[in-house]
Amino acid sequence: MKCSNTLISIVAYLAINLTQQSESAKILAIFPFPGPSQYILVKPYLKTLAARGHELTVLNAFPSKDNGNNYRDIPIMEAHEIQKYYMQGAVIKRNVWSDLTFTAEFFYNVTRSVLRCPEVQELLKNESFDLAIIEAINAEAWYSFGPHFGMPIIGVSSFGSDLIINDLMGNPAPFAYTPSMGSAFTEEMTYWERLQNVVIQLLQLLHYYWIHLPRQEELKEYYMPHIKQHVSSLRKNISLFLLNQHFSLSFARPNVPNMIEVGGFQIPSEPNPLPKDIRAIIDNSEQDIIYFSMGSNVKSKDFPPKTLQIFNEVFAQLPYTVLWKYENPQLPGKPSNVFINPWYPQADILAEKKVKLFISHGGLLSTFEAVHHAKPMLGIPIFFDQNLNVNNAQKRGFAIKLDIATLTPSLLKESILEMMNNGSYSRKIKEISQRYHDKPMKPLDLAIYWTEYILRYGGAQHIRSPAQRMNILQSHSIDTIGVLLGGFLAVLSMTIWGIVKICRFAFIGGERKKVKKN
Repeated sequence: MKCSNTLISIVAYLAINLTQQSESAKILAIFPFPGPSQYILVKPYLKTLAARGHELTVLNAFPSKDNGNNYRDIPIMEAHEIQKYYMQGAVIKRNVWSDLTFTAEFFYNVTRSVLRCPEVQELLKNESFDLAIIEAINAEAWYSFGPHFGMPIIGVSSFGSDLIINDLMGNPAPFAYTPSMGSAFTEEMTYWERLQNVVIQLLQLLHYYWIHLPRQEELKEYYMPHIKQHVSSLRKNISLFLLNQHFSLSFARPNVPNMIEVGGFQIPSEPNPLPKDIRAIIDNSEQDIIYFSMGSNVKSKDFPPKTLQIFNEVFAQLPYTVLWKYENPQLPGKPSNVFINPWYPQADILAEKKVKLFISHGGLLSTFEAVHHAKPMLGIPIFFDQNLNVNNAQKRGFAIKLDIATLTPSLLKESILEMMNNGSYSRKIKEISQRYHDKPMKPLDLAIYWTEYILRYGGAQHIRSPAQRMNILQSHSIDTIGVLLGGFLAVLSMTIWGIVKICRFAFIGGERKKVKKN
């Protein structure tokens, strides 16, 4: 086994290092979304590119002072104000169309915050770049940077592929087994769920083309008027998409050659040493440990007092140590077996053997870290893709899903004890973790390889699907099927019309002759 692992490491090393660029590239990275998890995901990838000699200019909402060489931050701090407004409204229940409009408004504002940033305007006037790497989520006006600088674009998706990404990459994704991100369905849908899924995805496409894209075109025309291509055309100029997904966590699906699964590429190969205070808690605990975090967007300090009381009441009754990511220095009613901290090095904690359960919101980064370190999950999803992720995990046998709105002390306690005492959850996550790790290259190495591949081949037109050059009517053969269907209906209509005419003549005409003869 050790020989096999060594061979894989050698292959990965050769694949990365023997194909390294002879000259460094100037790379513009655009990751201004104010959710910390999205930047946490890509930062190791971007830092690795800088370490390999490429010059990185990174637009983001979390600038750092310790970037070192080849890595320059341009802060987009306006995004945080946009995030506050969005988070306040994200939990409100809406119908599908209203929810799409609310989300599109968020993307419009974040897209605009980048385009009107003075530092970005200076970049556009005075600098040049060889490649753009973009968090390509409904921010099509940014694609105008490609023709402006004459450079290829790589897209990154923190949540994997969806309807829009598949559309712009020309990737087949049948509605029959590809659930909408917002539906929370898995790939195995009942007939009723498949019917709902088709309706939801058609509404998403309709909203995207009628509402969202025209607004992105307005931004492009205002801030990049010299770019004459419409955003519907610009969006087809993506050379590569790096997807934070892996079939071991979801399901096998077709991907065109320039869609690469790099799920979990933010996770270090080896855990980092824990801070001394956290190390002491773990070492001194004679009990198994539960780690509890609701991620970076949802803060447990903002839970209603009743919900906080439920967690305190249940944790106090458990024979376990609980590490709780709680964002305030004080937690009223905190039990003695609970240790709070506004920040924990999550991946490093999940690597600990004493940690037996992960109570999580079910974000995709957290789910990958749970699978990477083989920790069962008690999922409490709040919004966006979290329901889908937890449903997938529950379906695969390594999670239990709870609803924060209907949570009770007895339900929470029963669920925790079930997962701690029933070994099936641990066995299942270990099985899936083994599948996830069984690959020829580490996800980060794969991301670096394909990034430099795009640089080597000037955008690598040869790996793009022909469907990427077509519009949605052409790529799905709706235009040709429509003509055939129209022709069939025309022939059918003429045939029915002819039959009716013959019948009228045969019967009504015959009756008239009889009347005249009489």
